[in-house]
Amino acid sequence: MTKASRTPNKSARPAKGKRATCRPFPYEQIAKLWAREKTIPEIAKAIGRLGKGDDPYHSLRVALTRFHKGVKLNGRLVKLPHQVSKKTLKLATKAGKKASA
Repeated sequence: MTKASRTPNKSARPAKGKRATCRPFPYEQIAKLWAREKTIPEIAKAIGRLGKGDDPYHSLRVALTRFHKGVKLNGRLVKLPHQVSKKTLKLATKAGKKASA
């Protein structure tokens, strides 16, 4: 067997228990931009959370959904107001539930 046909040695693996840490999500910055009635693409670009693929705003939309329910910031519950009327929100929720059934 020649040296060229041998597989090269693998690089060292990271120590056990060491994981990459997640970036903290900028809820305060999102709340400020939302209060100024910025759109989802504008907010995503401003905070640097543009994804790849078919839906680059998916992670931000999921975070906004949680934010509407309420998020604890500095020990208090903060709820993000919806930018559409309550009637529109109710109809959209009803349509979503109907489509999933």
